[in-house]
Amino acid sequence: MSFRRLKTCALAAVMSAGSLFTVATPAHAQFGAQAGFADSFRPEFLDRDMPLFVEILRLEDWQRPIVEVLLQDYMISFESGVDDVKEKMRALQGRIGNARPDAVMELILEPLAAWDADRAALGVIFLRNIKAQLTGDQISRWPRFERTLRREKELPKGELMGESVDLYTLIRTMRFPYEIEEGLDPLLVEYELSLDSALSVRAAKIASLQEEIKDAMAGMDFDAGLRATDQIMSTRVLVRRVQDDYIEKISAALPDEFGEQFRQSALLDGYPRAFRPTPIPRLIESARNSDPELSDSQVMQLDDIEADFELRLESIEMRIVEAYRTNQPGESREKVQRMIDRRNGKTVDRVTSVADRLIAEKNDLVDETRRRILAILNPEQTGNLPGNSSKTNRIPTLDGVELDENGVAKERTRTLAPGKNNSSRPMFKSPGEASKEGRGSGTSESLDPTGSGKGGKSGDRD
Repeated sequence: MSFRRLKTCALAAVMSAGSLFTVATPAHAQFGAQAGFADSFRPEFLDRDMPLFVEILRLEDWQRPIVEVLLQDYMISFESGVDDVKEKMRALQGRIGNARPDAVMELILEPLAAWDADRAALGVIFLRNIKAQLTGDQISRWPRFERTLRREKELPKGELMGESVDLYTLIRTMRFPYEIEEGLDPLLVEYELSLDSALSVRAAKIASLQEEIKDAMAGMDFDAGLRATDQIMSTRVLVRRVQDDYIEKISAALPDEFGEQFRQSALLDGYPRAFRPTPIPRLIESARNSDPELSDSQVMQLDDIEADFELRLESIEMRIVEAYRTNQPGESREKVQRMIDRRNGKTVDRVTSVADRLIAEKNDLVDETRRRILAILNPEQTGNLPGNSSKTNRIPTLDGVELDENGVAKERTRTLAPGKNNSSRPMFKSPGEASKEGRGSGTSESLDPTGSGKGGKSGDRD
């Protein structure tokens, strides 16, 4: 990044006083996230935390107004502190214009460092004042309150797939029979303690490395920044490992039907990209209810296609989960390293992650299965599927491409007129090429079951 561009980004950061990730380069942005810049402008406690105080500490009616006043005082003090640090950063605008890149970072980090210390003190004083209002029995609940509070505040800060799922809350929301929930209590306490330990280690590591990361940013020492973020990533892996372990432990402790239900829900919450819905179930349902009705032979073929799809889909989805578990922790470092290499003038090839390649394989399975389903239907049945604009007999299509009697896309190529300096360019591509381009652009299968392009789209890439 050029010096002029660096100063422009820094000025924009000062004026916004909350968008500090644009201070220098994308690599700086990665380190800035680890340094907790975003947390500097977020209050640690909010009005929505009141139910937590009431429920866990079992506050009496007379205590609630006192806690509410203390909470309001904290928020007022926090907002005042944020306004003050923003004003100090705005005052830096004139000095930043002529400063060196490393000096720009030092100027911006100075008021932030002072505010971080004040912000931490505000939180400590607030909790101390709350604790002063409690009875002996309520004080005995304080350790559990701290664990619950830490879980509420720290879990959303996860960066890895599977890191931020809250199994404790998931169990409560699934509303299993009372006797089953009661039987799970010892295991949930064990999970709560294990997760709290991992979250505490992660938070402590991030806090202990903030100064080192900020120094690395100020000095543009990317190697030091990467070493610090590697240490933080190891604590993220620890949190995620606790989550993965207890998904299996809790599933095994539940009766079979509830165990599988819980496991699927927990994996979906933890690894949403692996389990994004496909249009195939809707297409199968539409085909079963087609008009005219399916013949016995068609029903048997559809049953076979459905069974084959579900078996292959489950295998691919679990491979995606394993790819995230194995490879994602190192991807952030590789991304920053590529940014550094690009900044130093090196040629950097685009890298597709293992998980993204498997997601592409999942999309290919959806394409294949859709073609197989459409191939067993006659033109009238295909024309009556939802999403088709005409109820008349029509040739089955996949994304506007005609299918032959086997459900395979027919070749159809049309070209635009040649340009002045180039030959004619194809307007229509084969389904395989279109699928690859779609994956590269971050779009997934349309939820229109016939592939007519009228359904919604959801991204396969975050």
